[in-house]
Amino acid sequence: MTTVLNSLRNRFLLSLCTVLCLALLALVLIARYQIMPILLEDEEAFASAELDRAERALGSELNHMRRLVEDWAYWDDTYDFVSGVKPEYIDSNLYEDTLVTLDLQLMFFLDNSYEPYWVVGFDEEGEFTSCPGLEPPCDWAAPSVQFLRERIDGGLEETTHTWLLSLPQLAMGALSPIYQNREESPPAGWLAMIRPLSEPWIEQLRDTTGIDLALGTVVASSIPSEQLERVSPTHMAASRSVAAVPASRAVRIDALLPRQRYQASLETFRFALYWTGGVLIVTLLLVLWLLERMVLLPLRQFTHYTQGLHQEALPPPMPSRLVTRRDEIGTLAREFRNLLKHQQQQSEQLLELTLHDPLTGVANRRLFDDRFAEVLRRPGQHRTAAMMIDIDHFKLYNDHYGHQAGDACLITLAQCMEHQLSKHGFLVARTGGEEFSVLLPNTSLETALIHAQELLQAVNGLALPHEYSPTAPNVTVSIGVAMQRTDVTTPSDIMRAADQAMYLAKSGGRNRVEAYHTDKQLSPVDR
Repeated sequence: MTTVLNSLRNRFLLSLCTVLCLALLALVLIARYQIMPILLEDEEAFASAELDRAERALGSELNHMRRLVEDWAYWDDTYDFVSGVKPEYIDSNLYEDTLVTLDLQLMFFLDNSYEPYWVVGFDEEGEFTSCPGLEPPCDWAAPSVQFLRERIDGGLEETTHTWLLSLPQLAMGALSPIYQNREESPPAGWLAMIRPLSEPWIEQLRDTTGIDLALGTVVASSIPSEQLERVSPTHMAASRSVAAVPASRAVRIDALLPRQRYQASLETFRFALYWTGGVLIVTLLLVLWLLERMVLLPLRQFTHYTQGLHQEALPPPMPSRLVTRRDEIGTLAREFRNLLKHQQQQSEQLLELTLHDPLTGVANRRLFDDRFAEVLRRPGQHRTAAMMIDIDHFKLYNDHYGHQAGDACLITLAQCMEHQLSKHGFLVARTGGEEFSVLLPNTSLETALIHAQELLQAVNGLALPHEYSPTAPNVTVSIGVAMQRTDVTTPSDIMRAADQAMYLAKSGGRNRVEAYHTDKQLSPVDR
């Protein structure tokens, strides 16, 4: 043993082995007590953010239900039907295809005495039924009708309500009083809609959010509101309870999420560990200089290049010494360059898809909201205006001309808006089914109204026929305009003001432009 240690080569080898072991031990301890807690905390934040996104998606669907039930409840034909004036309403509107198109299981009307006036829907066997009140074969809907009647009898405010329903099945419910559209009058009754959260609907929600999720019901307070379980090295299960009706039950969102960021960070750390050990071993074998010249130097150049990609908006050109090499590293560099170019193209295409409406090609709500917030963050930005545009009687257009014609109408109007407004640097976005929004930076209210009037004239100039419109024989729009000021400062405030102005335009006869004024806010009845 002494003879072996007397050798400088062996002592150097032993010293390097000792350093290698200590370095590996230090890296393991750092990973265990510093790196791992940080990675796990980041993973928990990612899971919570994904659950937030799933919950927002449910909220968006509830808002869609709210708009749907209000469209029907604030329709004069519905008011006349519940008042007993328009019996042909049943044959014209309450047929099987209507519920299939709206993705509803049940729709029922209550008169002003809260008694069932008409019930239409699909029973447990999927058979379509339509009948006055709860008489057979519509008696299957009695539990749902009784449930909502009890909520009304409990002092429910006369406005639109939406709920997540956990009993008797997982569903979304919407309830709205029935008003006349153009006159102030007491409600003629209530309209309720129930949409089941079926597996196809949940699958569509998965496609929309990109999250592998499932929905179920649990007893409220029986489990923590949010849970995270790491089921495998590559996946984790996150869940959250959301309030539902009745209050004794809750809707549980279960999401199976990838652990990609955790695994990538772990693999990076392992690579550093292996690389350090490799360098020490190569040094031990006295080939460090050869390795440095032939392998480590070009790899270091390649690593510096890849690290620089995170700091530059546009990727810098790859060093020519890497690209011109004729060995495996040169091949890797060239393949990486091609892969990076392909990834940039894919990223640009994906960004285009996520920021624009696939039907009309104009900006979508996400791009509109981001650009709105960006404009308001600019220093000295106090002259930002916005428009809210709604196509008049578009439901009648769709009903009589068909959805394909409706899509063509949306595309034509979007192109008209782009032609009229984009040349001024304004952003046109489709933010709803037949709703468009326009962002007008550095624009006064007077100038915005001029642009709105020009747009109104351009739309009328298209002369798109709409013989079923009570407003005009052609397609028209109602435009609301609002501007940033001391009491209207955030994007949501400005768009809410523009929305109120738009409804003022609708209540004033449609096919017109209105500006937001605080003394002209509309109640739900006026809208």
